[in-house]
Amino acid sequence: MKSGIKALSTWTPNSFGEQPPMPLQLVEQIFTHLHAQFGTKVADLFAGVPAATVKAEWAAALAGFRAAEIRRGLRSCQSRVFAPTLGEFRRLCRPALDPNFAWHEAYAGIGQRAAGHTGEWSHPAVYRAACGFEHELRTGSYLQHQKAWEWRLDREFRNGWQDDIQKPLQALSLQPTTRSPTVEERESLASLRNSMVSTSTSSSPRPKCSGEPCPTPRMGPSARTVLRVIRPPTFR
Repeated sequence: MKSGIKALSTWTPNSFGEQPPMPLQLVEQIFTHLHAQFGTKVADLFAGVPAATVKAEWAAALAGFRAAEIRRGLRSCQSRVFAPTLGEFRRLCRPALDPNFAWHEAYAGIGQRAAGHTGEWSHPAVYRAACGFEHELRTGSYLQHQKAWEWRLDREFRNGWQDDIQKPLQALSLQPTTRSPTVEERESLASLRNSMVSTSTSSSPRPKCSGEPCPTPRMGPSARTVLRVIRPPTFR
């Protein structure tokens, strides 16, 4: 079984557009593993159908599946009693084909990304379906948004793998941070304060009065005229 899995690891489908069928020799390896696990139950499952027809159907239905997914499906078969049908094997390989499973995976994934992590995604299509659907995932339920979610998920699976999922950008913190000034900063502030005080006292010296109160400056005729102009009229 290890040799077959190693051979599967060398196959990588295209990421865009229509996917070519899985090579028939890889489908043969899958059936070899299934026969080893389930014996004659595999032949009983497809009794009356030509083997070439069955394998061609599996090759077309497994188009776009990656080696890691096929290995996941074969491992999951080890806990089964009966051989899987094609549809069952597809979901064993790619559990997110179940929209309910994908919903819970997306809910957990967006929570992980909000915390700054990439998130655990079984397929990039689930991540892309979750993008722009965060509000529904956080506030609603699968039953409430089942139709819209299934449509988004099916669309993204048909788009293939595309690009790998990137780590989220670091969010800017809006929480202000404060700290105490350093010794150098305290000395610089003190020096600046002293220089401002000395400049202020030197530029406008106070009049010196010897023992008597300083006389209050009297307004000249021009100043009284200005005050008389700007003083509001008094109504009696």
